[in-house]
Amino acid sequence: MAEEISGEALDAYLAQPDCPQCGSDDVVCTKEMPDGMGGTLRVWYCRKCGHTWTERA
Repeated sequence: MAEEISGEALDAYLAQPDCPQCGSDDVVCTKEMPDGMGGTLRVWYCRKCGHTWTERA
């Protein structure tokens, strides 16, 4: 049976990207840092294939 999530947990799940390498949704944000332009850079890690990438938030 699937666990139901809502509120902030649901928002966080929906904001989480899929891995651009393998398409898995089993990814975790390992680091956040300012991008120097008022935004945030997030470093993501895929637990399935080990791919790491950075996205601007």
